[in-house]
Amino acid sequence: MSDTADTTAADTPAAAPLLRIVRGNPSDEEVAVLTSLVAAAAGSSNSGPVETGPRDDWGRPEDRLRPVWGAPTSFTNLRA
Repeated sequence: MSDTADTTAADTPAAAPLLRIVRGNPSDEEVAVLTSLVAAAAGSSNSGPVETGPRDDWGRPEDRLRPVWGAPTSFTNLRA
């Protein structure tokens, strides 16, 4: 059984690195901070539930700026 476990581990390709440093000579602490920032940014993109229902626009603040159609004063500005 140990022969099959050794060949399976040797046959699987290595996983791609999370990030690659192209320039500079960062310390171990700097690499750790960079890795944690990248991991946190990747994890926070799916942080909340996605709303899939219809959008409810009732009571939006923009609605109070629109003219009221059908009111007695709604057509007073038609004459130029």
